[in-house]
Amino acid sequence: MKTISDIRLFRSMIANTDGNPLPSGFGSKQLHIVIHRIVMKLREKNFSLGEYDHLYLNFTTYLNAGTFSPAARSIDPYHKWYRYYDIGISQEVYQQLDSESSIDYIITQLQDLLISFFSSENTCSVQECISEAIEKGEDMLTLYKTKQTPKQKASIYLQYLDNGQYLPHVFVWNYSGEEILHRKLAPSSDLMAIGEIQLSSKKVTIKPRKNSVASKLSPYVFEL
Repeated sequence: MKTISDIRLFRSMIANTDGNPLPSGFGSKQLHIVIHRIVMKLREKNFSLGEYDHLYLNFTTYLNAGTFSPAARSIDPYHKWYRYYDIGISQEVYQQLDSESSIDYIITQLQDLLISFFSSENTCSVQECISEAIEKGEDMLTLYKTKQTPKQKASIYLQYLDNGQYLPHVFVWNYSGEEILHRKLAPSSDLMAIGEIQLSSKKVTIKPRKNSVASKLSPYVFEL
């Protein structure tokens, strides 16, 4: 079972030769930010789609409006990490998908689909995760990583800002649960600076990821 990693939005009006809708991506920056916050909160709660971690939603006039269905198109044998699900909509709704007024409708359809197909395999509440992402917006914090010793615990929480950047927070608590450190890291469009957490009685160190992209980044070190 894989924890959810991404949700992407598509739409289609026509069918290809084998009778399956042909999707193309859509959505404003605002909509994609909302969707990403929802994914972050679902991921924090270990929400799973099963054997894949990317969910592609295709809003299509090919199905009857108000119906959901796993897409009939064959699973890509070289990219088994995603699946398409079709959501039937009217021609009128299709024409409005790019408008801000459709964001609530799209989120409602996403929520209903997740509940219909995946709730039985998950203990977290889809509705609560989506509600928190919508209501708190960029103020929402989601747990990203944790390191615990017998006497202390360090955690990194993320905000996803309205400009599409992450704002990481580093927290450290003692064995009594008292907060002894809270620092904000530099905002970034990626999370390359956040790899391993090292924690001792005197300091917490956040090392960058171990790859060529992050090799030039310096670790964050905070004295306790």
